[in-house]
Amino acid sequence: MKKTGLLSAVSVIHDWRTACIQAVLEFTIRASRPVLVMLVVTLLSCGGGGGLVASLTAPGGVGSGGTGIVEGLIAGFGSVIVDGVEYDDSAAVSQTEDEEGKYSPTQTKLGQRVTLTQSLAGVANVINVVPLLRGPINASLQGNYFQVMHQWVQVLPQSTASGNATVLDGLANLNALQSSAMVQVYGIWVFDANKNAYVLQASRIELLSTPPTYYLVSGLVLGRSNNDLQINQPSIAPQIHPLNALPQSIALGTLVRAWVQAATLGNTSGNVFQATRVVDATPATSNGQTLLISVPAQASNVQNGQLQTQGLNLQIPPALAAQMPQSSSLVQLSVINTNGVLTVMKVNTPSNTPALQAQVGGQVQIKGAIPWIANPPTINMRGTLVVGTNAPGVINQTCPAQNVSNPVQVDIIANLGPPGSPLVAQSVTCTLTPPTQSVIQQSGYLLSYTKDLSTLTFSIAGSPVSMALMAGTVLPPPPNDLPNLVKNKTPLTIQYQVINSVNQIRDFQPPPPN
Repeated sequence: MKKTGLLSAVSVIHDWRTACIQAVLEFTIRASRPVLVMLVVTLLSCGGGGGLVASLTAPGGVGSGGTGIVEGLIAGFGSVIVDGVEYDDSAAVSQTEDEEGKYSPTQTKLGQRVTLTQSLAGVANVINVVPLLRGPINASLQGNYFQVMHQWVQVLPQSTASGNATVLDGLANLNALQSSAMVQVYGIWVFDANKNAYVLQASRIELLSTPPTYYLVSGLVLGRSNNDLQINQPSIAPQIHPLNALPQSIALGTLVRAWVQAATLGNTSGNVFQATRVVDATPATSNGQTLLISVPAQASNVQNGQLQTQGLNLQIPPALAAQMPQSSSLVQLSVINTNGVLTVMKVNTPSNTPALQAQVGGQVQIKGAIPWIANPPTINMRGTLVVGTNAPGVINQTCPAQNVSNPVQVDIIANLGPPGSPLVAQSVTCTLTPPTQSVIQQSGYLLSYTKDLSTLTFSIAGSPVSMALMAGTVLPPPPNDLPNLVKNKTPLTIQYQVINSVNQIRDFQPPPPN
């Protein structure tokens, strides 16, 4: 869309290498011990003749058109499941961008909106986690709407054809969405005739326990005056006043993200935000590259063969326009960039795509290998609590009738209920021998670690188990940093995969504070 030809391919590779190196450096700075060997190994994977950059430039890779980019909603975990499709993320870096344009490792969670880059079909190498609002609630929930940073947010109290019910994190229920609460919101911008504005249809809302130094505001550009932007609301005209020159690509209809220093929020009148950084957040593809994106849309949104969504101007041939649903519904569009023109090649709707049908029905799938406890009333797997797992007819006969200490592969289908409620199991099936590279979850504690973090040794089921860190694994901060974990023998929930005969740790979580 914005980059074409060989130059765009080189730019994509350069941008990715920069992001990768920034992520590694950020990880190194934040780690509680020197990580020189880990840094060298991971930096080598950011460039040169092998690793992730090699996959970017190989035939069929992202830089040459290849399998391209996926933008959508995390609706489960096996590896990671986006819009009902599972992608292998065992070699992926999950990251998020900050106010300086640096990338740091982060965890993928249910309900997040992400942009996933594939090196091969079905294999992710980078997962960008993209929040769209961060800051104080300035208008409490009324009906299904509230405001963050003066932008309208809509919650979905139940799963509908337009999208999944909103996931809450740290909030007991929707009544907790009160003025002055600090939140971070993921979702998608849609035009709402009732508000005469673009509203953020929230897929996930997180309560922030610590006030951020920088707030985040985003939306669709409805007006530009010199270096100032009007976003989302034509009648109220909230403004973004960048403190630096705007990128030239930012024009009417562009999706932008802007960072605002919290300390300066009260320095201007009304809802004018002095932004230290503004970026064009429209999904970007290079010439020949594909984009698979899910958006709520309908036939009436297509005007003169074009669909405007998320800052994109998509060309839709008449035969495909006729496949758009008559009422607002989640659709998944397969798009190709041909010399900057974005053309829809395929329209997936819930009626013709089982994965989307399951998703708009609020269905979530979670897979992993865990020690099996017979007839469990709840299962907490991949950081997600599922209740009702022993309800009549839920547990399949493939699951053992007794406890099994060795990890058993468990596949859970659950329904996403009202915001704040846990997932409710619909089916639980088991395989006694987990598939290769299955994500294994066990309990234990940290025995020791080498200073370069090349090896961490955990006690699992009473035996020492050596593991290596996956690139981008997020280390717990104090008071649960590595020295304290060893000293206190803190109980941990550990997630790892066996890759090339090596136990590679993805995540380890101490229990929450009392």
